[in-house]
Amino acid sequence: MNLTTHWVLSFVLGVAIFHNIEIALIMSIGALIPDLDREYFFVAKNFIGRHQLHRSLFHNFLFIGILYLINPYLSLGALSHSLLDMFTSATDRGSEVFFPFTRIVKKFYYNIQGAPQIAKQSSWWVEDPWTLLEKTSDRDLQEPKEQAWRRSYGPFKNSRVVDWGIFFGSLIFLPVSYAAIGPTLFSMSNFDARSLFPLVGIAIFYGLGEIWRRRIIDNEPQLNRYLVLSVLIIGLIVLVVGGYEYVYAFPGLPNLTLPAYGLLSGVIGIIIAYLFVRIRKSYADLSM
Repeated sequence: MNLTTHWVLSFVLGVAIFHNIEIALIMSIGALIPDLDREYFFVAKNFIGRHQLHRSLFHNFLFIGILYLINPYLSLGALSHSLLDMFTSATDRGSEVFFPFTRIVKKFYYNIQGAPQIAKQSSWWVEDPWTLLEKTSDRDLQEPKEQAWRRSYGPFKNSRVVDWGIFFGSLIFLPVSYAAIGPTLFSMSNFDARSLFPLVGIAIFYGLGEIWRRRIIDNEPQLNRYLVLSVLIIGLIVLVVGGYEYVYAFPGLPNLTLPAYGLLSGVIGIIIAYLFVRIRKSYADLSM
């Protein structure tokens, strides 16, 4: 989905759920963070594509959990971004929400046409559609070779009807809802404009970074590299320093008891499932 769609949707969700503008802004900042794994100047231009880090490095549940430790609302925004990208097509690369654990397994049992492959180690069930990506995706989204299926895909394409529909629908929701229920939806009486500073920083970073990325892809590096890097760093500084009081220190460290129980339960469940499948397979082999 477009970055603008992610931002608007998370902001509207923040207003609708929490009825608080500053919380909504924090969620919208969180929704912008996952796309920092794109191919920008400070990363070698082939590195992202070679290791397939876009839609994986910052689009996963582990990273969202780390953001939760900083601010729960920040992580909610990042979660909305990753979940929304899960509904985009293979050409757009969906989301690799279980990264980096998905990189442990490299092989697959069947290729995309259903032909069996020789696998002597742990394997995913089928390969990723890399032949499709080779012809339809941006360079930094293409697979370098056959890969195991490790991403979640959906039926929607970036910048098409559903993408723009969510964007415009979110924009329409705010005035319609406010007109219907009034100040109960949100109030600007205690709003502090300084909470906008981190958004300014991330706008600087994304704006210039995206211009530079497109020039790299088009093989037309016409901007001065050091000037671009300097402005990108300034944008990050404004984001970090400007958001210190309103993002990273609000609302404090959350209670981690339930997430810890959930993580522990998931690990135990995976171990039991692994043993169960191995034992059942061994039993089936003996019966043949």
